[in-house]
Formats: sequence, C-alpha cells, structure tokens
Amino acid sequence: MPYRTDIYIGSNNGTRTIDKNYLRKVEHWANALFPNGYTLLKGRGYYNGASEDSVILNVFSDRLPDLNSQLKLLKRKLMQDAILLVRSPVEFEVL
Repeated sequence: MPYRTDIYIGSNNGTRTIDKNYLRKVEHWANALFPNGYTLLKGRGYYNGASEDSVILNVFSDRLPDLNSQLKLLKRKLMQDAILLVRSPVEFEVL
C-alpha cells in the first residue's frame, strides 16, 4: 500500500522566519532521506498562538518509513520545540 508522509516544520524560534541557511538545512536533511523526491511547500503556520514561517515536506512512498530518530536529529539541529509528522495510506497514480 502506498503512503503519504507530511512533515510540518516551523521557523527559527527567535525570528519566526525561515532564512536561506535554515531552509538549506531542511533541504539537505530531506535530500539525504528522500532521494527519489519530495515536495517542499512554504507557508505560514500557527503554533502555541504565535504566527511563523513554516515548511511542509510531502513524500509519497511504497512503504511507511520510520522517521522518528531522523526527525529527532533534525529537531535538535533546527532547535525546534516540535516537528509534526503525519502518515496516511493513500491511493495515487503517476500519469
């Protein structure tokens, strides 16, 4: 069964923005873990009543990846309070 994995990552806690260096860290992490591809969406998120820049990584795969240890490392590297992981079984077609 194919799966969709969504990873929600907030911004720098001090500035509430995502600069090029911060985004580069996220991309470097994602490129290593998802060599077959992913989608990175930039947007505005709200966490604990505060607005901040955020990114969402969308990944489609044939298996459910175990990302807990890798996400804990990314969380420390980005100095985040939390990163949200959502996994769902899906049906999709590549046309």
